Amino acid sequence: MSRRRPKRSLSQNFLVDPNLQRKIVAAVAAGEGEPVLEIGPGTGALTRHLAARRVRLSAVELDDEMAEELERRYKEDVRVKVVHGDVLALDLPALAPGEWGRTCVVGNIPYNITTPIIFRLLRLPYPRDIVLTVQTEVAARILAEPGTRTYGALSVGVRLHARPLRVCRVPRSAFRPVPRVDSAVLRITPRSPPRLTPAAAARVRVVTRAAFSWRRKQLGTILARHPDLRCPRDIAGSVLRNCSLASALRPEQLSPEDFMAIAAALPPGARPDLPTDLGRPAAEPARHSSPLKEGGAVFEREKSPPYSRRVGEGG
Repeated sequence: MSRRRPKRSLSQNFLVDPNLQRKIVAAVAAGEGEPVLEIGPGTGALTRHLAARRVRLSAVELDDEMAEELERRYKEDVRVKVVHGDVLALDLPALAPGEWGRTCVVGNIPYNITTPIIFRLLRLPYPRDIVLTVQTEVAARILAEPGTRTYGALSVGVRLHARPLRVCRVPRSAFRPVPRVDSAVLRITPRSPPRLTPAAAARVRVVTRAAFSWRRKQLGTILARHPDLRCPRDIAGSVLRNCSLASALRPEQLSPEDFMAIAAALPPGARPDLPTDLGRPAAEPARHSSPLKEGGAVFEREKSPPYSRRVGEGG
């Protein structure tokens, strides 16, 4: 593929280290003939390694010129399909009809929309596995344990839907142009079966966002006074007792399971805008019009630092 200058409008940085390219592809748990979705193939650094493994690959690329070049490069390979579009706007399960639950996702994704992409992938129905290159700071928040400073809504949101694991570190020197931050590769394995229905996930999202927006306050105060909750104090106390949680706890001391228990224990109507369906995981997920809210999976859209860059790939 011809050499392309990275587009500043897309904040493109290309992964040029061949050893790291191979290491990322090796983390994708898909064999010959199995479905894989690649997000942001760029100039095709990971694409060529995936194609060599003879997987059935759908590569989603937003950049007009790069999508066109990839289409020319792989037009004779029936196992590779290039999709020119925005991953946040596409119906991803439709790219692997009947096989989305068997599909592995891989990508070096834009730093500035990392959280929306992750939770776009963590809608019901889930793919089989997800391998993403993300900013080191974001990886730390996703992997953070309760009781640590980096533990927050993103940590809770991912762990409710999946099990995250660090694969490797990617130094900034592995990209061209060189970004100002290091990266990390994460494997995010969706839970099977799912823990939550879309409506139940939406209730947990409301509680979690409220709690971490007031992370220095005690849990009893948050439930009673936060404008998104405003649960009467007697009900708040009863909810916490039923969950075996002290009202003096602060949000970072709670596990994802604690947040799930609180959301389930809040009585319907305690707050009018809270969803009321607390049922068990459904066989068929609800469909929603918004690409960022389907499945109730999105927690807070955590802000990336001002120096965040889009990470593409390159050869």
